[in-house]
Parts: sequence; structure tokens; C-alpha cells
Amino acid sequence: MKIFHSLLILSLLFILLISCDGLKKARNIFETSERIKYERNFSGADSLMTQWKSNFASAADNQLVVKDGNVFSVQVNEISIPALGYSVELQQGRLLVVEAIAGDPNAKIFVDISEKVYSKEKAESVLISKGRFTKRIENTGSYKIIVQPEINFAGTFVLKIYTQPSLSFPVAGKGNSDVQSFWGASRDGGGRSHEGIDIFARRGTPVTAVINGTVTRTGNQGLGGKQVWMRDPEMNYSYYYAHLDSIIANSGQRVKAGDTLGLVGSTGNAAGGSPHLHFGIYTLGGAVDPYSFVKKTKLPESVSPPLKILSAKFAKAGSVIRSGPGTEYTTLKKLAGRTAIKILAAGKDWCHIKTDDGTEGFIYSDRLE
Repeated sequence: MKIFHSLLILSLLFILLISCDGLKKARNIFETSERIKYERNFSGADSLMTQWKSNFASAADNQLVVKDGNVFSVQVNEISIPALGYSVELQQGRLLVVEAIAGDPNAKIFVDISEKVYSKEKAESVLISKGRFTKRIENTGSYKIIVQPEINFAGTFVLKIYTQPSLSFPVAGKGNSDVQSFWGASRDGGGRSHEGIDIFARRGTPVTAVINGTVTRTGNQGLGGKQVWMRDPEMNYSYYYAHLDSIIANSGQRVKAGDTLGLVGSTGNAAGGSPHLHFGIYTLGGAVDPYSFVKKTKLPESVSPPLKILSAKFAKAGSVIRSGPGTEYTTLKKLAGRTAIKILAAGKDWCHIKTDDGTEGFIYSDRLE
């Protein structure tokens, strides 16, 4: 019997080892990274793929920084195979939008995103579909974004990197200016802090679902008075609507963004005060500031740099190469003499350039010729 048990244990260990190895092979076979799939299926010259990968690696390692809302015009010829890499500070709750609108709708443009510095193991690598890629930001911090067209791409595309609210505004017809009490404000003489935002509106104004989801609970109790809770199935967040005048949604009801859940009021501990909605967001880690989730921002406008900028070949002596498009960014290099450059991307006043020695950075457009 002991021999039988020993053989059984050895057999199970052997199967486990094979299974682990098989799992690794399966991951390789079913690799979902669009970049890796493209590299695997590329049938052109090896030298082109080598250059494509090298440019991507340079973009991943550079020190360049841009702000939310930057727009560039990118002009590409068949032999340049550029990759554009930028670090961007993003807030939890924002919807990152990367637009790369090319003249050819069938052109392949890749976007790779990872938190903090670029990591191949952690990066999300996708093809931009119909000129637009979006991602809901789960953690506040720096994100590395790399955009690169396919090999042999030739033409111009407009690159926009910006954010929008990931949720619709929870009170119909209202916006940023109607938020009059914010996260962290002192309550009960400092006994507690405000875990949400207060949106003021006339009594009876519709309170709406911020995203497609399910109403998990309704009721009339405690500080919140008449309230509705709903669940976001994608992010596993709970959304809390409090001080309602009346409740319209039912527990267990599936709702779509914009559906009315109730009406603005002043129930609970808001009784006697101005009618408003208390809106809160709860993650698995607890309450988070909801303002960045719903804050409305304008869409960035396109840029049309003059031809003399797009066709520039040199930077003037004394030009300063910076880590971002503005004088507030770090100086990476000061050019001693007139220097040959390539324009990788052109913005409103600053251009992303690369010198013959591989230095990348931003130069003020008036310094180009």
C-alpha cells in the first residue's frame, strides 16, 4: 500500500510539472499582444523588423514627458519607422484616450501602455481601432505610452493623448460648477471627512446611472436618507447616491448609463438644507475621490504646423533640447553648433526631434530651420 501511495504521489508531481510547462507553452501559443503577433507574422526583411524593434526600445527608454491633452502632427516616410514614447501623469477614474487618425483607415498603428516605466511583461499592447484607443485608469500615477505605426507606413497622422471622465455625470443637466462640496471636507466638527462630492440641483432633478450596471440596493436609512447603490461589473466598483427626494430604480434592476435612478432631494442628515446629490465611489480598497471620474474637460483641438516646421532639417546652435514641450521641463542637452535633426512629431509650438547621435527631446519650433 505504501508503495502504491508513493507511486501515486510521484505520478501527480510529474503531471503537475508537465502541466506547468504546458501552461507556459499555451501562453506562448495564445499570446494576445498585438505587437508580438505582428512581429511573428511579419514576412519582410529582417533588417526592417530589427530597426522597428530598436526604435521601439528607444521610445520605451526615453525620458520624455507630456501633459494630458497634448496633440501632435506626425509625418512618416517608409524608411523612418518611428516610435513615439511619452510618460503622462494620469488620475484614477479618468478615461485615457489615444487617438491616431491616419489618412489610410487600414493602416496599423500600435499603442503600448504600462504603469510607471515601460515593462514588456506588464504592458498592454493593442492596435488602435478606428483611430481611437481608450482605457479606464485604475491607479493614479505615471504611465508610459508608446505609439508606433507598422513597418512601411507612409503618411501623416494626428496623435492626441488626453483624458475624459470615465463615468457620465450623475445629475441630469449639471456639470463641474455644480459640485460645491468636495472629497475630504471636514464633517461633524472634524469628527469625520467627506467621502464623496455634493452636486447641488433643484429638488426633483433626475439622478442618473453613471455607467451600465446593476442596482444592488435601495432604501431610506442613516445619514444618506433615501439612497441607491449600483455596481459596475467591469471595475467591480459600487456607486452611492444619497439624500434623494424619491427613489425610482429597484434593487436588482439592470440599468444603462443615463437611466434615472431617483430624484435630487435633501433626506437623511441633509434634511432642512439645500437639495443636492451626495455621490460616492467605493472600491475593494475603500472609498475614493469621485471627482476625477465625472469631471468634464474640453476635447483638445488638432494642430496644423506649417510646412517649414515639418520639413526642418536642422536645429540652430545654442538650441536647448528638453524632456517636454515647454521651458518648465528638464534640459536634456544644449546644442553647441548647428545640428542635423529629424522631426518625429510637431506640436503647436514645440517639436519632438531626434539628432543623429540618438538624442531625443523637444525643441521650440522657432529654433528649427
